[in-house]
Amino acid sequence: MLTTGEFSSATRLTVKALRLYHEEGLLVPEKIDTVTGYRYYGDESFRRANSVILLRELGFSISEMKMILSSCKDEDELASFFSDRLREVEKEILRIRDARNRISYFIESAKEDTMRKNLEICERDVNDALICGIRFLGTYPEIGSHFGELMKKAGRYIKGRTFALYYDGEYKDSNADIEAAVEVRKEIDVPGISCRNLKGGHFACIAHRGSYDQLGIAYKALFDYLKERGLRLSGPVREVYHKGPGWIIPRDPKRFVTEIMFPTEKC
Repeated sequence: MLTTGEFSSATRLTVKALRLYHEEGLLVPEKIDTVTGYRYYGDESFRRANSVILLRELGFSISEMKMILSSCKDEDELASFFSDRLREVEKEILRIRDARNRISYFIESAKEDTMRKNLEICERDVNDALICGIRFLGTYPEIGSHFGELMKKAGRYIKGRTFALYYDGEYKDSNADIEAAVEVRKEIDVPGISCRNLKGGHFACIAHRGSYDQLGIAYKALFDYLKERGLRLSGPVREVYHKGPGWIIPRDPKRFVTEIMFPTEKC
């Protein structure tokens, strides 16, 4: 049998870790001298130590390792635990990736040129337009599937970019009143979509360059602009997708270009 120091060298586990694992009942030595209190580890402890090291590297807690090692008799039984851990790791990767993208965006936005481009606001008159649309109550990401349906049913009549109409005056987690729309060359009668004249008017517009999760910055800039000039919204907000994710070849979110259009009138 190996002494604590020898076992520490062989397993690459510190004496402090071995003491903790012993106290937690995770890695108990085969023999403890009743007089000196010295601990001695054998082959079974060595095999268990290797399992502990692997599970620790995979991110399992001490309580999880105790549960796994007490309930699993062979490697096949570890599969379900590893599957659960894999799902957690994948969620964490997505969270970290999202955090990285947000940090990168703010770093870029701090640069004067990027800020200038992202906060340019203009006012312009927009003509009436003949559109096809699908209006629905749901969540914002659902609009993608409705754009797909529009492209399929009205493809050869489409004129210009796809855009969204948001009828709520606030953000909603669910049951948001949204319309996926596109301008068309002529009036068409297609099941599942409506074709009508969309009224134009005077709009305050801003072009947002970057991912959709940062659109709030552009919205705030527009709201501030309206307040400074004594204007208010006079209808649903439009988002025109000049460069989006791409229907065939995925596009880098940093290259997205979304024009936000506020229909305005004097307060």
